[in-house]
Amino acid sequence: MRSLQRILIVVLVLALAGCGWHLRGSAPGTASLEGVPVVVDSQIGQGELIRELRRTLAAAGADVRSSGDGARLVIESESRDRQQLSVAAGGGTEEYEVRYRVRWSIRDGDGDTLAGPDTFEQIREYRFDREAVLGSEEREEALIEELRRDVAFLLTERVQATLGE
Repeated sequence: MRSLQRILIVVLVLALAGCGWHLRGSAPGTASLEGVPVVVDSQIGQGELIRELRRTLAAAGADVRSSGDGARLVIESESRDRQQLSVAAGGGTEEYEVRYRVRWSIRDGDGDTLAGPDTFEQIREYRFDREAVLGSEEREEALIEELRRDVAFLLTERVQATLGE
């Protein structure tokens, strides 16, 4: 019985590896940012996105700086909005769509544009429960947090593709 379990585990691991599945951020063949100086230049203040960006860039091996020499990841704007998607029979909103946008560019030490300016936009939908308004508001905030992490990951990948070795 134990040997059957071991064989099953080995087959499962090989199947996952064979289909190309990997943990987020650990894709083989991605350019390395090991030791590459990256200045995160925010025109929107030092909010949650900037903290998440610094974390993901550092996890990718970048030498993240607040100022100084090096390529600059410039965050030009950040916005979010909510739109009504569907209405319930009683007239209240049943579903919303949350959009999160970040306008960015990557510049070299001389200020020349290497990538962008461009906008990343992430969208999620959620059901609004009129019986649990507080829970629905918390769900929206959790979605915004998830979208922010996704955008930080996308920006880190773009920095890797632009500056990686």
